[in-house]
Amino acid sequence: MIESQLGATAFRLVPYAEYDAITNMAIDETLLDLYLEERLPPTLRFYGWSPPAVSFGYGQKVSAQTIERINEAGYDVVRRPTGGRAVLHEGELTYCFIAGEPILDSSIARAYRQICDALIAGLVALGVAASMGKSADGSYKSYEDCFQATTQADLQYQGKKIVGSAQLRRHNSVLQHGSIMVNQSQDRMAQLLGVTEKSPDDGQQRHFNLNEILSTQVDRTTLEAAIVNGFTDAFNCRFAINDLSDQEMALVEAAKTDQNRYRIKSL
Repeated sequence: MIESQLGATAFRLVPYAEYDAITNMAIDETLLDLYLEERLPPTLRFYGWSPPAVSFGYGQKVSAQTIERINEAGYDVVRRPTGGRAVLHEGELTYCFIAGEPILDSSIARAYRQICDALIAGLVALGVAASMGKSADGSYKSYEDCFQATTQADLQYQGKKIVGSAQLRRHNSVLQHGSIMVNQSQDRMAQLLGVTEKSPDDGQQRHFNLNEILSTQVDRTTLEAAIVNGFTDAFNCRFAINDLSDQEMALVEAAKTDQNRYRIKSL
């Protein structure tokens, strides 16, 4: 792990691990709660989903038939504590970043910009010229699938989304998590949702994958290291690697006992 210069702010890195969908969301919220209680520093976490899953935005309503179709295909479904639209968690790397003032600006737009700048720095180091998406318009909410449209919270490559992100704000603190496309199928999400949506420009390609852009299989640890270095430079920080503790996992299990917390809102 590359550390920045002496005197840089100490952040925490929770190394990659795979969990089921509800556990992943409970971990993110638990870490945010602990940060609000000043029990942990700004934190970056990488994770995967086992089994693969579809997560829906906090206020997104989904039909019972869609949930059944996804479950029958062997995928988890979960409601995120953040907003946005549906995300397929397969062939991707999920990140979560938790921080607050003065690390992050009080403005929602500027906080997104700060975190996206760190992600961009990491991707550029890999050879991917990513940039922030355009401002959202009303058409975004007409799509069930997050990757059918790009907003200013997302990263794009040649007009197609490569990273989709969403935020939750509590008091003066932020939880932002997102999905970095590595080798995800272009049509699997449409099959799971049972829709035939096309992207706003009527193109056939839903998103860009890192493997496609770089014409090679991207190693997960290499991607993680690049993103960590991007955050190190963007926030003038150094990272200490700490796995989730037994005490933290006990809080996660307690959060999961609330059965409605991550249940999908049906139409």
